[in-house]
Amino acid sequence: MLQSVRSAVQSASQLLYQGRYPISKMYYRLVSNIPKQPSNEISNEPIKFFGSKAATWRARDTRSGGSEDTLWFQPYVISGSLAVFLLYFCVLREENDIDKRLEGNLFDQVAGLEEVQLTVNYKYNRENGLDTSEIEKRLLELGVDIKLLDIR
Repeated sequence: MLQSVRSAVQSASQLLYQGRYPISKMYYRLVSNIPKQPSNEISNEPIKFFGSKAATWRARDTRSGGSEDTLWFQPYVISGSLAVFLLYFCVLREENDIDKRLEGNLFDQVAGLEEVQLTVNYKYNRENGLDTSEIEKRLLELGVDIKLLDIR
């Protein structure tokens, strides 16, 4: 089979090199010279499981991938690295200015945020029939006119 394919390719390349045939005809000639393989009939015999690669395949590898690629000490290295990381960031590291800013109230950091938030909560509570007394007190402390909120 391999010899016949090789000879067909060699003869086609010689004819193409000599300029006798265009490439499209050479492809057809090359394909037509390859002998056809006889079709295999479907047998009604059962497929053998034992002795095949399927018999040695583990279902665990299909579900979660192979676990043989990991090193025996990998869990210890990961656990140690995580412990050192947590020890540094939770115990040993000193606070910096960003940490101190994050400790504060968000309403102190962003001007006008508390008024907007209280206004949204007030409107939501009014529409759904919930208690608005605490929100009204805080809005009055901030100097927001509640009558204007009811008009909108």
